[in-house]
Amino acid sequence: MLLESEEKIKLLDEHIEILKQELLFLMAERKRNPESPTTHIIITIKRELDNAVQEKMRLCQIYYRSINNGIAPTAAGA
Repeated sequence: MLLESEEKIKLLDEHIEILKQELLFLMAERKRNPESPTTHIIITIKRELDNAVQEKMRLCQIYYRSINNGIAPTAAGA
């Protein structure tokens, strides 16, 4: 279970980074061209980013709580 949580955390990290890049790009585009209809997309990406960060925090709490309770992550096949 810990390895599964660790993998989910890594995937969320990657997803968060992609969302950050998209958000930065759209915000720069909006600043360059204020008439651009990107406001709705920016809000949607920001919500998705917030949700991904909350999910990562939840998984990290579970992961680190398990480690602190004496359950050490093991390598697959070990």
